Amino acid sequence: MNVYYRIQEYPGQYSGSLGATYGALVFRSERYQEDINNIVIKDVRSADSKVEIKLQQVLVLPFKTNEKASSEVSVRFRVASDKARRVDLTNYKVRINAVVNYKNGEKKAFRVTLPMKGVYAGDRSEAQNQFKS
Repeated sequence: MNVYYRIQEYPGQYSGSLGATYGALVFRSERYQEDINNIVIKDVRSADSKVEIKLQQVLVLPFKTNEKASSEVSVRFRVASDKARRVDLTNYKVRINAVVNYKNGEKKAFRVTLPMKGVYAGDRSEAQNQFKS
């Protein structure tokens, strides 16, 4: 699983500006077994108090049949305004509580702390080189 970020300079727009205070974390994953149906992210927490992440519903990373890569899902975050002068979230860490759901109905819960891979690139083919977990 990889986590990327994008920053919002003004309402409705995302960029790589390091001075903005709102953004989104983008999650991608790669299937390591064919019998994995999806990954459900139940909680996302910031490793630093200056970034507030609010997960208002679970996130589901579904896998299509015969594809290794999941769809992308995102969650919003906010950088506390008094600490938002220049925020570079590359290698910043987030804590994730999630469940892997298998096609046979089995479930396996896990917790992981992941570093950000960098600014989100909307072009999947360009980002595919960084896609390995």
